[in-house]
Amino acid sequence: MDSSAKLTRRVTLADVAKMAGVSKQTASRVVNDSPNVTDETRARVKQCIEALGFRPSALARQLNTGRSHTLGIVSNASVGYLVCGEAYVGMLQQTDKMGYALLNKLVTDFAPDNVTSLMDGLIERQVDGVIWAGPDIGDSHTWMDSYPMERLPMPMVAINTRPRPGIDVVGFNNFLGGQNATRHLIGLGRKRVAHLSGPLDRWVASERVLGWRKALEEAGLGDCQRLFVEGNWETSGGGEGLRRLLEIDPKIDAIFVSSDRMALGVLLEAQRMGIRVPEDIAVVSIDNDPQSAFFNPPLTTMTQDTPAMAEAALCLLVRRICERHGEPYPALCAEMPNTSFEHQLIVRGSTVAN
Repeated sequence: MDSSAKLTRRVTLADVAKMAGVSKQTASRVVNDSPNVTDETRARVKQCIEALGFRPSALARQLNTGRSHTLGIVSNASVGYLVCGEAYVGMLQQTDKMGYALLNKLVTDFAPDNVTSLMDGLIERQVDGVIWAGPDIGDSHTWMDSYPMERLPMPMVAINTRPRPGIDVVGFNNFLGGQNATRHLIGLGRKRVAHLSGPLDRWVASERVLGWRKALEEAGLGDCQRLFVEGNWETSGGGEGLRRLLEIDPKIDAIFVSSDRMALGVLLEAQRMGIRVPEDIAVVSIDNDPQSAFFNPPLTTMTQDTPAMAEAALCLLVRRICERHGEPYPALCAEMPNTSFEHQLIVRGSTVAN
């Protein structure tokens, strides 16, 4: 077959088989890495594949194997953990290396009928597995408590939600994150340690509250548990939160804030009120937003390695798919990934003055 033929029509498996002098079935075995082919025949067929520029049809592969090699990822519109930025780019690169594609589905209404329709749609698309990547807010994950998971024809991994039977979960240990952030403040000698939380319908925020309370109990500062205000994650809630905390106790000398955005609001309001940070009030947060190092003062915060969490979730899902189909794990997933990630403290000027 000359080069002009390759430009006028798609090269087929039959073309490969003809050139290699083998049956189409044998050529198919080579394409699908079947062990039932001699090394000599395999090498000859691969040479012909390269010479002809043959590319297997994804549709034909799906029909032959019942596999789409597509992974569904469900997110809460623009606030999903893994659907933008470095984490999502990393997932795209990793899925491509393992021979998969990502299908992103957005959802905002978690009524049972809507979730059932969404899952049915993914099943109809024959996705091989699902990552539920939206934040645990309100009723976004309650469907998992009643949905018949055993009926799903594919495995599912959930991100940053409370553990549930029959569902793999990958996420950060937010209880420990809140505990360690508070321990940092207590270790600096602070005695009136308050907390400005995220919305309490978020599992992540409620876990951080529990961690803060546990650290207070450990240090014999249980009376500080009244120094608590619920926030909204946003910068606008930081200033209001600081004012409300000072109304509860004007002698507060430290605040654990549940997001960097709210912490920025706290710093701005403290400056407006003439409160020195960290001399009068030390501030620590969680997120390590890229801008946090440039706040005034630079913000002490806890890192969240979201790209690593995304990689672990993807790796775990592919392992579960392989287990279900009795296949070997891809090299990228040879080892069982870590499923519980810890935040790392980055100490800056908002808690330790230069």
